[in-house]
Amino acid sequence: MKIRATLLATSLISSSAFASNINFDYVEAGYSKLTLDDTEISPKGLGLKFSKSVTDNFAVKASYIRTSNEESDSYTKIIENVPVEITETAELTFSQLYAGFGYLWNLDENKVVEIAPYFGKLKVDVDASARASANYMGDSINLSQSENESGDVTLYGLEANYHFAFNDILNMVLGLGYERADYDYKPENNAFYQVQLNYNFAEDFTLNFAHRNVKDYKSTGLNIRYNF
Repeated sequence: MKIRATLLATSLISSSAFASNINFDYVEAGYSKLTLDDTEISPKGLGLKFSKSVTDNFAVKASYIRTSNEESDSYTKIIENVPVEITETAELTFSQLYAGFGYLWNLDENKVVEIAPYFGKLKVDVDASARASANYMGDSINLSQSENESGDVTLYGLEANYHFAFNDILNMVLGLGYERADYDYKPENNAFYQVQLNYNFAEDFTLNFAHRNVKDYKSTGLNIRYNF
């Protein structure tokens, strides 16, 4: 009922005559934040996106998001009656790459339905290091150690998006989707929803807020888009 009510409301709002601002030809860049459920880690970084319409009913698109989170901790540990200063640092880097295409159905000038399959890759890099220093019988002792690990997972997904314009400068995207993550130990299937609000603040330029909520993580972005 809520979805039907939302679609009806947007249909009524969009019924007025105005020039459409829904566009599938653009490049954008901006701030991105990844929130991992059941953890306190929220990596932040850069998001990039590209879309190009090939025909009136077909578009190709790709996106890349790179976020990172660094944590460090310093403490003193007594080893054989000698105080040892220890500093541990860990940096997590998440790289998300998506490529796909969209089938477009133009309901009218200001409302478009998009069905979009995609392929993705999620990579995680972990860089950890530890430093220890102590003063033993007048001598300064310093030790360090570092480790690097990485892993990746392949993603397959399908999303359905409803694009609609409120007026000449404001439009919105509501979407539902399904994503399969092919982990080595066990594939995982998740449903998700996404929402995006686009504000055309100048000719050929758009500011947008985007949020995507999957079962185990959430992606949020604030972007500047150039429409060509």
